[in-house]
This record gives sequence, C-alpha cells and structure tokens, in this order.
Amino acid sequence: MPDRPDAPLVVFLGGGSGRRNSAMRIWTNYLSKARGIDEFRVVLPYTVVEDDYISEAGRTYRIIDEVIACYGRPSATHLAGVSNGGLVAFGLAVREPQRFDTLLGAPGVLAPMDAAALTAAMAGRAVFNGVGALDEGWKQEVRATHETLRAAGVKSVYVEFPNQGHTAGANFDGTIFVEFWLTEAAGRAPR
Repeated sequence: MPDRPDAPLVVFLGGGSGRRNSAMRIWTNYLSKARGIDEFRVVLPYTVVEDDYISEAGRTYRIIDEVIACYGRPSATHLAGVSNGGLVAFGLAVREPQRFDTLLGAPGVLAPMDAAALTAAMAGRAVFNGVGALDEGWKQEVRATHETLRAAGVKSVYVEFPNQGHTAGANFDGTIFVEFWLTEAAGRAPR
C-alpha cells in the first residue's frame, strides 16, 4: 500500500513503564490484527529513561510535530493510550485539544476537572472509553470518566472488552479502534 502524506495519524501511548517493550505490546496485542490499520500512520512513542512515560508526557507534542514535519499534515490525528499511557493521553487531549480529533483510552481516565472546562476542551471530539471486562481495578473509574464526559455533552463510547484484563491479551482484536477512528474522523470538520 503506498504511503499517503495525509494518512490519518494514530499516536498510541503505552502503559506501565512506557518503555520499548510497552510499545511493542501495543502493536502486537492491540493493533497488529486490526483490520484497516494499514490505512493509518501509527506512532508508538516510548521512553528510554528510568522513569515512566508520565514524566515525559509533553514530549508527545514534539513527536507529533516531527511526524508532521516529515510526512505532512494528516487528515486526522487520533490520540490513544493504555493504562499509564491512557492517563497521559487524556491529560494531553484536555490540555491541547485542538491537536487531536479523537481520544481513546483502553483503559484511560480523566483527572478531576471543572465540567465547563471539560466541555470547552472536548467539544466536537469523540472519546472511546474501553476497559477489560475482567479489569476490576479500572472498570469503575473508566465508567465514571465516560459518564462525566457524557454529562459534559461530549460524545463518549464505553466498551468492555470480553475476556480481557487490565491490558489486552494476544487474542484481542483492535478492529473496534479502527472503526471508531474512521467513523469519528469522518464526522468532524477539517482542522
């Protein structure tokens, strides 16, 4: 498939330490089997320091800027994350929402914030809140994030992944993510 300069961009942040192995698990367990993923330019940032990716969250903006400088402006930019990466993704999207078309956490949650500020930040963007059906540690918080977003007038989807725990296993099919990105980007006005 030829590379398109305007291919939609997915920036997917890993969980745990945010190191290279985390990025590799994102590709292997979440995206590699997803039908349609080849339509996207996928970037999996990771950290090489002894801390976790949370401490390097701001670097994500620079990575996106570098991708745009190298390949051109994408038709859409989708921000995603799992676990710690989901926490970072939600924080980044609220801080600079104009940079992203959609937000996906699998899982990810919002820090507490004023409803008016949340509405202003996320207006016109869709959010995917996914969590493993077996993830008792995060399920309640992910559902609460979904309900907070909906109460603020934000389009939010809540999905429990059957037979999955906190992170997806090798049997997970990430096609649901591709469908979300394609559907929601098609409904947005160009930036």
